[in-house]
Amino acid sequence: MHKIIPPNFGQQTIQANSTLLVVGGCGGIGYGLVEQALALGAKVVVMDLPSAGIRRNISALTEFIKIDLRDKDSIVSAFNKVDKLGTKFDSVVITSGYTLGSESISVLDIDKFDDVMSGNLRGPVIALQCASRCLSEQSSIVLLSTAIGQIGSPGYSAYGAAKSGLNAITRILASELSPVHRVNAIAPGAVNTAFIRGGYAAGANEDGAASRFNEEDYNKKIPLGRMANIDDIIGPILFLLSDSARYITGQVIHVNGGGLMRD
Repeated sequence: MHKIIPPNFGQQTIQANSTLLVVGGCGGIGYGLVEQALALGAKVVVMDLPSAGIRRNISALTEFIKIDLRDKDSIVSAFNKVDKLGTKFDSVVITSGYTLGSESISVLDIDKFDDVMSGNLRGPVIALQCASRCLSEQSSIVLLSTAIGQIGSPGYSAYGAAKSGLNAITRILASELSPVHRVNAIAPGAVNTAFIRGGYAAGANEDGAASRFNEEDYNKKIPLGRMANIDDIIGPILFLLSDSARYITGQVIHVNGGGLMRD
Protein backbone atom coordinates (compact mmCIF):
# COMPACT_ATOMS: atom_id res chain seq x y z
CA MET A 1 0.00 0.00 0.00
CA HIS A 2 1.38 3.40 -0.96
CA LYS A 3 2.20 5.95 1.73
CA ILE A 4 -0.64 8.39 2.46
CA ILE A 5 0.48 11.95 3.15
CA PRO A 6 -1.57 13.71 5.87
CA PRO A 7 -3.85 16.43 4.43
CA ASN A 8 -3.42 20.09 5.20
CA PHE A 9 -6.56 20.86 7.22
CA GLY A 10 -5.56 24.51 7.39
CA GLN A 11 -6.35 24.89 3.69
CA GLN A 12 -9.68 23.28 2.89
CA THR A 13 -9.92 24.97 -0.47
CA ILE A 14 -8.20 25.11 -3.83
CA GLN A 15 -4.44 25.62 -3.58
CA ALA A 16 -2.53 28.65 -4.79
CA ASN A 17 -0.79 28.12 -8.14
CA SER A 18 -3.02 25.13 -8.92
CA THR A 19 -4.72 25.04 -12.33
CA LEU A 20 -8.49 25.22 -12.71
CA LEU A 21 -10.76 24.92 -15.72
CA VAL A 22 -14.30 26.30 -15.32
CA VAL A 23 -16.73 25.40 -18.11
CA GLY A 24 -19.61 27.85 -17.81
CA GLY A 25 -17.44 30.29 -15.92
CA CYS A 26 -19.47 33.37 -16.87
CA GLY A 27 -22.74 32.30 -15.22
CA GLY A 28 -23.52 33.36 -11.68
CA ILE A 29 -22.02 30.41 -9.81
CA GLY A 30 -19.24 29.87 -12.36
CA TYR A 31 -18.16 33.51 -12.32
CA GLY A 32 -18.22 33.60 -8.52
CA LEU A 33 -16.02 30.51 -8.47
CA VAL A 34 -13.60 32.06 -10.96
CA GLU A 35 -13.29 35.24 -8.90
CA GLN A 36 -12.68 33.32 -5.68
CA ALA A 37 -10.18 30.94 -7.26
CA LEU A 38 -8.22 33.84 -8.71
CA ALA A 39 -8.24 35.55 -5.31
CA LEU A 40 -6.81 32.36 -3.79
CA GLY A 41 -3.98 32.42 -6.32
CA ALA A 42 -5.14 29.70 -8.70
CA LYS A 43 -4.48 29.83 -12.43
CA VAL A 44 -7.86 29.75 -14.15
CA VAL A 45 -9.07 29.04 -17.68
CA VAL A 46 -12.71 29.85 -18.44
CA MET A 47 -14.91 28.41 -21.17
CA ASP A 48 -18.33 29.85 -22.02
CA LEU A 49 -20.46 31.31 -24.78
CA PRO A 50 -18.77 34.27 -26.53
CA SER A 51 -21.64 36.63 -25.64
CA ALA A 52 -21.35 35.74 -21.94
CA GLY A 53 -17.59 36.22 -22.04
CA ILE A 54 -17.99 39.68 -23.54
CA ARG A 55 -20.65 40.66 -21.05
CA ARG A 56 -18.43 39.63 -18.11
CA ASN A 57 -15.30 41.02 -19.78
CA ILE A 58 -13.78 37.77 -18.58
CA SER A 59 -10.71 37.98 -20.81
CA ALA A 60 -9.58 40.95 -18.71
CA LEU A 61 -9.39 38.65 -15.68
CA THR A 62 -8.06 35.38 -17.05
CA GLU A 63 -7.70 33.10 -20.08
CA PHE A 64 -11.00 32.76 -21.96
CA ILE A 65 -11.94 30.17 -24.57
CA LYS A 66 -15.29 30.28 -26.32
CA ILE A 67 -17.45 27.17 -26.28
CA ASP A 68 -21.03 26.15 -27.05
CA LEU A 69 -21.93 22.91 -25.28
CA ARG A 70 -24.73 22.29 -27.78
CA ASP A 71 -22.17 22.00 -30.58
CA LYS A 72 -19.68 19.11 -30.62
CA ASP A 73 -17.36 20.89 -33.05
CA SER A 74 -17.26 23.91 -30.73
CA ILE A 75 -16.32 21.69 -27.77
CA VAL A 76 -13.60 19.90 -29.69
CA SER A 77 -12.22 23.24 -30.93
CA ALA A 78 -12.17 24.66 -27.40
CA PHE A 79 -10.13 21.76 -26.06
CA ASN A 80 -7.79 21.87 -29.04
CA LYS A 81 -6.97 25.39 -27.87
CA VAL A 82 -6.32 24.00 -24.38
CA ASP A 83 -3.90 21.52 -25.93
CA LYS A 84 -2.03 24.44 -27.52
CA LEU A 85 -1.81 26.13 -24.12
CA GLY A 86 -0.18 22.98 -22.77
CA THR A 87 -2.06 23.28 -19.47
CA LYS A 88 -2.78 20.25 -17.29
CA PHE A 89 -5.62 20.93 -14.86
CA ASP A 90 -5.60 20.06 -11.18
CA SER A 91 -9.31 20.86 -11.06
CA VAL A 92 -12.15 20.88 -13.60
CA VAL A 93 -15.56 22.31 -12.77
CA ILE A 94 -18.54 22.33 -15.13
CA THR A 95 -21.02 24.90 -13.84
CA SER A 96 -23.00 25.41 -17.05
CA GLY A 97 -26.74 24.91 -17.09
CA TYR A 98 -29.81 26.43 -18.67
CA THR A 99 -33.45 25.76 -19.43
CA LEU A 100 -35.85 27.15 -22.01
CA GLY A 101 -38.93 28.06 -20.05
CA SER A 102 -41.31 25.76 -18.22
CA GLU A 103 -43.70 23.43 -20.05
CA SER A 104 -45.65 20.40 -18.91
CA ILE A 105 -44.91 17.17 -20.76
CA SER A 106 -48.37 17.15 -22.37
CA VAL A 107 -47.55 20.31 -24.37
CA LEU A 108 -43.76 19.97 -24.47
CA ASP A 109 -41.88 21.45 -27.41
CA ILE A 110 -39.62 18.52 -28.34
CA ASP A 111 -37.13 20.77 -30.15
CA LYS A 112 -36.64 22.71 -26.91
CA PHE A 113 -36.38 19.42 -25.03
CA ASP A 114 -33.61 18.25 -27.35
CA ASP A 115 -31.80 21.59 -27.05
CA VAL A 116 -31.82 21.53 -23.25
CA MET A 117 -30.78 17.88 -23.10
CA SER A 118 -27.96 18.58 -25.55
CA GLY A 119 -26.54 21.56 -23.64
CA ASN A 120 -26.98 20.15 -20.14
CA LEU A 121 -26.05 16.49 -20.63
CA ARG A 122 -24.61 15.59 -24.04
CA GLY A 123 -22.34 18.65 -24.14
CA PRO A 124 -20.87 18.20 -20.65
CA VAL A 125 -20.19 14.53 -21.43
CA ILE A 126 -18.28 15.49 -24.58
CA ALA A 127 -16.43 18.16 -22.60
CA LEU A 128 -15.49 15.60 -19.94
CA GLN A 129 -14.29 13.25 -22.66
CA CYS A 130 -12.06 15.99 -24.07
CA ALA A 131 -10.93 17.17 -20.63
CA SER A 132 -9.72 13.68 -19.70
CA ARG A 133 -6.54 14.26 -21.71
CA CYS A 134 -5.89 17.57 -19.92
CA LEU A 135 -5.90 16.30 -16.32
CA SER A 136 -2.90 16.46 -14.02
CA GLU A 137 -2.14 13.65 -11.61
CA GLN A 138 -4.83 13.18 -8.95
CA SER A 139 -7.11 15.92 -10.20
CA SER A 140 -10.62 16.62 -8.97
CA ILE A 141 -13.72 17.14 -11.13
CA VAL A 142 -16.93 18.76 -9.90
CA LEU A 143 -20.14 18.94 -11.91
CA LEU A 144 -23.02 21.29 -11.13
CA SER A 145 -26.29 19.40 -10.91
CA THR A 146 -29.59 20.53 -9.38
CA ALA A 147 -32.22 19.44 -6.91
CA ILE A 148 -34.60 19.30 -9.88
CA GLY A 149 -32.70 16.20 -10.96
CA GLN A 150 -33.93 14.51 -7.77
CA ILE A 151 -37.46 15.81 -7.28
CA GLY A 152 -40.51 16.01 -9.55
CA SER A 153 -40.53 19.72 -10.33
CA PRO A 154 -43.42 20.40 -12.77
CA GLY A 155 -42.44 21.93 -16.09
CA TYR A 156 -38.74 21.04 -16.00
CA SER A 157 -38.70 17.63 -17.68
CA ALA A 158 -35.72 18.32 -19.97
CA TYR A 159 -33.63 20.15 -17.38
CA GLY A 160 -34.46 17.64 -14.65
CA ALA A 161 -33.78 14.65 -16.89
CA ALA A 162 -30.49 16.13 -18.10
CA LYS A 163 -29.22 16.87 -14.61
CA SER A 164 -30.41 13.49 -13.31
CA GLY A 165 -28.40 11.98 -16.15
CA LEU A 166 -25.43 14.10 -15.07
CA ASN A 167 -25.76 12.58 -11.60
CA ALA A 168 -25.36 9.15 -13.18
CA ILE A 169 -22.38 10.38 -15.22
CA THR A 170 -20.79 11.60 -11.97
CA ARG A 171 -20.90 8.13 -10.45
CA ILE A 172 -19.88 6.33 -13.65
CA LEU A 173 -16.95 8.65 -14.37
CA ALA A 174 -15.83 8.44 -10.74
CA SER A 175 -15.64 4.66 -11.15
CA GLU A 176 -13.82 4.91 -14.46
CA LEU A 177 -11.23 7.44 -13.27
CA SER A 178 -10.57 5.88 -9.86
CA PRO A 179 -8.19 5.72 -8.09
CA VAL A 180 -6.27 8.51 -9.82
CA HIS A 181 -8.96 11.20 -10.17
CA ARG A 182 -12.04 12.13 -8.13
CA VAL A 183 -15.45 13.09 -9.56
CA ASN A 184 -18.33 14.60 -7.58
CA ALA A 185 -21.35 16.82 -8.12
CA ILE A 186 -23.00 19.65 -6.22
CA ALA A 187 -26.80 19.81 -6.53
CA PRO A 188 -28.15 23.18 -5.35
CA GLY A 189 -31.73 24.19 -4.79
CA ALA A 190 -32.64 27.68 -6.00
CA VAL A 191 -29.69 30.07 -6.00
CA ASN A 192 -29.90 33.86 -6.18
CA THR A 193 -28.35 34.29 -9.63
CA ALA A 194 -29.50 35.34 -13.10
CA PHE A 195 -30.57 31.73 -13.71
CA ILE A 196 -33.78 32.20 -11.72
CA ARG A 197 -34.47 35.35 -13.74
CA GLY A 198 -34.18 33.73 -17.15
CA GLY A 199 -30.47 32.96 -17.46
CA TYR A 200 -27.35 35.10 -17.72
CA ALA A 201 -26.54 34.09 -21.30
CA ALA A 202 -30.10 35.06 -22.24
CA GLY A 203 -29.51 38.57 -20.89
CA ALA A 204 -31.02 38.29 -17.41
CA ASN A 205 -29.54 40.28 -14.54
CA GLU A 206 -28.09 39.02 -11.26
CA ASP A 207 -30.66 40.90 -9.17
CA GLY A 208 -34.37 41.62 -9.20
CA ALA A 209 -37.47 39.47 -8.85
CA ALA A 210 -37.27 35.78 -9.71
CA SER A 211 -39.15 34.92 -12.88
CA ARG A 212 -39.13 31.13 -12.49
CA PHE A 213 -40.96 30.90 -9.13
CA ASN A 214 -42.32 32.85 -6.16
CA GLU A 215 -39.32 33.54 -3.96
CA GLU A 216 -41.36 34.20 -0.80
CA ASP A 217 -43.25 30.92 -1.14
CA TYR A 218 -40.02 29.06 -1.87
CA ASN A 219 -38.26 30.42 1.23
CA LYS A 220 -41.12 29.30 3.46
CA LYS A 221 -40.43 25.71 2.42
CA ILE A 222 -36.71 25.88 3.22
CA PRO A 223 -35.75 24.94 6.81
CA LEU A 224 -32.94 27.53 6.83
CA GLY A 225 -35.46 30.13 5.69
CA ARG A 226 -33.81 31.56 2.60
CA MET A 227 -32.66 30.90 -0.92
CA ALA A 228 -28.96 30.13 -1.43
CA ASN A 229 -26.54 32.81 -2.52
CA ILE A 230 -23.53 32.15 -4.74
CA ASP A 231 -21.09 31.75 -1.84
CA ASP A 232 -23.24 28.97 -0.36
CA ILE A 233 -22.47 26.90 -3.46
CA ILE A 234 -18.88 27.99 -4.10
CA GLY A 235 -17.80 26.88 -0.63
CA PRO A 236 -18.74 23.20 -1.13
CA ILE A 237 -17.23 23.23 -4.64
CA LEU A 238 -13.91 24.53 -3.33
CA PHE A 239 -14.00 21.95 -0.54
CA LEU A 240 -14.46 19.12 -3.05
CA LEU A 241 -11.49 20.45 -5.00
CA SER A 242 -9.32 20.46 -1.89
CA ASP A 243 -7.09 17.85 -0.30
CA SER A 244 -9.52 17.63 2.62
CA ALA A 245 -12.03 15.91 0.30
CA ARG A 246 -9.47 13.39 -0.95
CA TYR A 247 -11.61 10.39 0.10
CA ILE A 248 -14.84 11.66 -1.47
CA THR A 249 -15.74 10.53 -4.98
CA GLY A 250 -18.86 9.54 -6.89
CA GLN A 251 -21.09 11.66 -4.67
CA VAL A 252 -23.92 14.07 -5.49
CA ILE A 253 -24.01 16.50 -2.57
CA HIS A 254 -27.26 18.42 -2.14
CA VAL A 255 -26.85 22.02 -0.97
CA ASN A 256 -30.35 23.39 -0.44
CA GLY A 257 -30.82 24.72 3.09
CA GLY A 258 -32.56 21.49 4.10
CA GLY A 259 -35.04 21.61 1.24
CA LEU A 260 -34.55 17.92 0.42
CA MET A 261 -34.83 16.48 3.93
CA ARG A 262 -36.42 13.05 4.11
CA ASP A 263 -38.35 11.45 6.96
